[in-house]
Amino acid sequence: MTIQLVILILALVAVIYVFKNFNACVYFVVMVDIFLRIITYLKANYLRADAFSFFDVIPSNVLSIINSYDLGIFNEVLVILYIIIYIVFEVLLIRLFIRRKF
Repeated sequence: MTIQLVILILALVAVIYVFKNFNACVYFVVMVDIFLRIITYLKANYLRADAFSFFDVIPSNVLSIINSYDLGIFNEVLVILYIIIYIVFEVLLIRLFIRRKF
């Protein structure tokens, strides 16, 4: 299970290195989380378990990756950062919605 967190952190570092923008990090985390939730929904409702068994190793969301480790206070810090990322994402969406002309 450690490999999932390492991949997520390495991908986040790559996004930071390439885009050099905090908003890109926020969008990346939210995109990964939404993608994992879509895969989990499809796995639970539409895909046959025997045909798509490789989906069993995919976590259900980013928060389940964070909570799969018992890291103590570091786990709590990661959860707080996760919540802050979603708050920033919501603010970015609201700003985009308000500025958009219909």
